[in-house]
Amino acid sequence: MQTNNKQLTELKAGDLMSREVVTIRQGMSMWEAADLLIKNQVSGAPIVDGNGKCVGVLSAADFMRAAREDADACRGSGSTPAACSFQKSGKTQSGEQVVVCTLPAGVCPIQKKGKDAAGKEMTVCTEPHGVLTDWQTVEAEDEGAKEVWRYMTADPVTVSPDTPVQKLARLMIDARIHRIIVVDDQRKPVGVVSSTDILALVAFGDAGPCQPIAEK
Repeated sequence: MQTNNKQLTELKAGDLMSREVVTIRQGMSMWEAADLLIKNQVSGAPIVDGNGKCVGVLSAADFMRAAREDADACRGSGSTPAACSFQKSGKTQSGEQVVVCTLPAGVCPIQKKGKDAAGKEMTVCTEPHGVLTDWQTVEAEDEGAKEVWRYMTADPVTVSPDTPVQKLARLMIDARIHRIIVVDDQRKPVGVVSSTDILALVAFGDAGPCQPIAEK
């Protein structure tokens, strides 16, 4: 944040924004995006396409929605919840009802080989309603990984660097958001203004230039 001793009403988005922007590629998986946000200690970030253009934003609320959908999908049709979403029902050659694992053979440690009703090879889950321990966790980035573009908030609120601080505050209130992406004339992210930045400005504006407050 660089206020340059300006009056509060004279400040623009370019004066307040954090210039070190963490961006997420729209083809990145939710697992990769979560890891990136954790490493950078931020709770959300803009999503960019192959040209670096801002096409969305990913926040903690989006991760909660993805987790809720996972939980719903994992409940299955029975009364006992399934352990993961890579499962489907099937039958063996003998007609026994089993839970089929859709991951490649050998990826998960609780798989076993079997044959379906037609005699074709299939992979059966041996613990369909169990809870996996850390050493059993499946890393399947390329197999059914959920990409961020499915869960991001599309058409995010963006502003140019010369947007007045009053307008920034109104946009946050109207859209009920805590951060606004600052973009250049090609819609490429150049900064982020958070509600914390504006609160810091109001709290310390009379004492001179404010220092950024680390996001929790």
